[in-house]
Amino acid sequence: MDEQTLQTFLVLADTENTRDAAALLRVNQSNVSRALARLESDLGATLFTRRGRSLELNRAGAAFRADALRIVEGFDLGRRHVDQLAGPRGTIRLGFLQSVALWAVPRLVRHHRTTSPGSRFELRQGFARDLFGWIGTDALDVAFVTAPGPAATGIAWRQLVDQRLAVAVPPRHRFAGLATLGAAELDGEDFIAFSRTTELRTVIDPMLAAAGARVRIAFESSEIDTIRGLVGAGLGVAIIPEPTTPSADSAVAYVPIEPRHSRGLGVAWSAERELPDSVAAFLDGATPDLFLRGELRSER
Repeated sequence: MDEQTLQTFLVLADTENTRDAAALLRVNQSNVSRALARLESDLGATLFTRRGRSLELNRAGAAFRADALRIVEGFDLGRRHVDQLAGPRGTIRLGFLQSVALWAVPRLVRHHRTTSPGSRFELRQGFARDLFGWIGTDALDVAFVTAPGPAATGIAWRQLVDQRLAVAVPPRHRFAGLATLGAAELDGEDFIAFSRTTELRTVIDPMLAAAGARVRIAFESSEIDTIRGLVGAGLGVAIIPEPTTPSADSAVAYVPIEPRHSRGLGVAWSAERELPDSVAAFLDGATPDLFLRGELRSER
């Protein structure tokens, strides 16, 4: 018993004539007769009463018709579910770092929906190690994240943005207005650091150590908005990614670090699984040019 056989039975139940059913199904009349014979053999029951060239559902056929309708509807529902996951407009499970939530994620989603109207997203925020782990276990399709480390196996990654690191200071701080600043000059400063669980902490700590800068860690946070707010309140300085465009937040001034330090951001996905059409289309549209056209709003 298969879907095509059930469809043939349902058309035959409506037309009560093998010739008419064959015309509607665009098959030979013999195909309709054979499909009915197979179905009755599988069920072990006759479904129609033959009256010359006409057929009439008997008691068993009338009861089975309702079941066949539900089964066929189940096939349709199953196809729709699969299409939602793997079709060209299937749901895209997109992960991202907290520090990119306000500027990169809206741009990526908006751009994809202009080319694939009606596409759906499930958004999930996490640390880099979490995002790579979720891709590995198929809990995510794609993530906007820093480059994977050696421990993140089976992950493909393409860079889209290079974010320069800068020292964030209150507007009236003595460093404000400088063209550049060396990491060594932060020695002795009250410092607002990223939490040890974040990937930026693993970049900033070695930078300070290499420059011989011993800072006094006043606060730690995993959220860039919280760090920026503490800097703006005059509670210390911090090293955070420089806004791609001038920030509307006048409470914080940014001084680029020299020599240049930066972090790459891009899209990551599984290199071991076949990508659904929707995810492949999303990745095709996620290019560096997307972040160069027009205004790219910074984190705020």
